[in-house]
Amino acid sequence: MNSPGNQTALITGASSGIGEAFARQLAPAGYDLVLVARREDVLRRLADELERQHSVHVEVLAADLAKDADIQEVSKRISK
Repeated sequence: MNSPGNQTALITGASSGIGEAFARQLAPAGYDLVLVARREDVLRRLADELERQHSVHVEVLAADLAKDADIQEVSKRISK
């Protein structure tokens, strides 16, 4: 499934809780995803699962949003 209008959703806190829930809702709807959280290993497992199950593109961005440098990396990705 192609994403609706080639839209991409960026989800922070995607390794658990409400962030993970958003990812699990948006992937079946066809959205490509950028998953952001500190735990890269957890994000990669989720990304692999969502790509396999829903044929969407999922990018992993490990970042701690309490750190200015990581906020800048997320900001750069948003600018793309």
